[in-house]
Amino acid sequence: MPHAEMSESSAALERTLEQALRSREFRDAAGRSGHVPNAVQLRTRARGARRAILAKADEEHSRYLRARAVAAAYRPRRRCADAACRTGGGAALLCTLVPVLSAVTAEVLLLTGLALAAFTERQYLPEAFMTVGLIAATVAVGSVLPNLARLSARARHRHPGPVAAGRHTPDGTVEQARAAWHMALLERGVMPFLLGCLTEVRPEDTG
Repeated sequence: MPHAEMSESSAALERTLEQALRSREFRDAAGRSGHVPNAVQLRTRARGARRAILAKADEEHSRYLRARAVAAAYRPRRRCADAACRTGGGAALLCTLVPVLSAVTAEVLLLTGLALAAFTERQYLPEAFMTVGLIAATVAVGSVLPNLARLSARARHRHPGPVAAGRHTPDGTVEQARAAWHMALLERGVMPFLLGCLTEVRPEDTG
C-alpha cells in the first residue's frame, strides 16, 4: 500500500476508533461486562489488529479509491473548460458591443442627415449621412439576431450549478464514497473488534 494511502487508512482507523469508544452501544456493552480494558489498552489492541480491521471494509475502500481517481482525472478537464469559457468571454463582450455601437452610430448619422437636409441646399451631403446611417442600422440588426440565437443555445446547454449538481459531481461522489468507507470500517471492523475485547480478559488487563 502506498504511503499516502497507508497514512489515510491509519487516520480513518483512529477516527472511527474514537467514535466507537464514545458510542452509546459500546458504553452500554461495557456497562454489562464484568471487566473492561481501559481505553489505552483498547487502542493498543486495535492498532495491533490494524490490518484485520481495515480488511473488513476493503470493498468500500476500493470504491473510494476509484472515485478519487476519477475526480483527479476530471479536474484538469474542468480547468480547461473554465479557461475556454474565460476566453470566450472576450468574444461575447465584443459581440455585445458591435450592435450597440452600430445602433448609436446609425442614430447619430441619421439625425445628422436630417439636420443637414433642413439647413443646407446640398442634398448629396445629407443623403450620404443618411445612407451610411441606414447601413449602420442594418449592421446593428444583423449582429443582434446571431447573438440572440447564441444566447438561446447557451441557455439550453447550460451546465447545472453547484446547487443543482450537488452530490452528483466527481468531488461529491468522492465524499459519498469516503463516508461509506468510514461507516463500513466502524460497523464491520472497529465496533465488532471492541465488543469482542469486552468478552476476552487478558493478563495485562488484570494487571
